[in-house]
Amino acid sequence: MSEFVVRHADDNDVTSISKLEETCLKAPWPERVIQEELHNNPCAIVLVGEIDNKVVAYLDFMITFDSATISRIAVNPEYRRQGFARKLIDEMINICASQEDKVEWITLEVRESNEKAIGLYNATGWEKVTIKKNYYDDGENAIYMVRTL
Repeated sequence: MSEFVVRHADDNDVTSISKLEETCLKAPWPERVIQEELHNNPCAIVLVGEIDNKVVAYLDFMITFDSATISRIAVNPEYRRQGFARKLIDEMINICASQEDKVEWITLEVRESNEKAIGLYNATGWEKVTIKKNYYDDGENAIYMVRTL
């Protein structure tokens, strides 16, 4: 297999990101929302992971003052369990650590039922803070997690 490359997303990636959303997430964002993240959200940073110029994973996060928040993360099911989400997270952490205004912590919400993601977050330094009841549109609870830098 070729090397997994992480880079900042651009307009050419919107369709691929949208397909990842539809394949991986219960409430996928439409392409217009992805475009908004790329162009109109000054806090958002969108990373893609690709193999052989094919986008197979992505991570969308926001930096606001001294904190960051993961908004979305998705890995094509054919490419899971190979460390690609961890590589995206590592790059996000590097970006956060390199900010002029120090990012002190990173937060996220994850579906209570998403045991594999929770395992990844636990392994990469996040800690459970609380449960957000009925957080998702379908009524599922979210686990709110935080990681310090």
